[in-house]
Amino acid sequence: MKTKLVNVRFPLELYVSGMDAVAEGSYANFQEFIKDAVRHSVQESKRDQALFNLCKNFGSTKGKTKKQFTKEIKEQIAEDFAKRIGRQKELFKRANL
Repeated sequence: MKTKLVNVRFPLELYVSGMDAVAEGSYANFQEFIKDAVRHSVQESKRDQALFNLCKNFGSTKGKTKKQFTKEIKEQIAEDFAKRIGRQKELFKRANL
């Protein structure tokens, strides 16, 4: 996997919180803490986008009898969608596409 060096400045409180997580043994080092935080943020963003698209597209059934999705159902659909997208990207990576 190719990597990219990125320089980032953190507010002192945020840095100390991250180092506390490292000291507790949750992460091997601060770099792993940052990578995990970015991964989590990307997943959350994909989930939010999928939920937005679901709600947006759900409104296209105007005039039809419809059953409202609960928040839990919407979140489950969004999670499943994000997982599928992640798996597809991994397959494309493996195939060098």
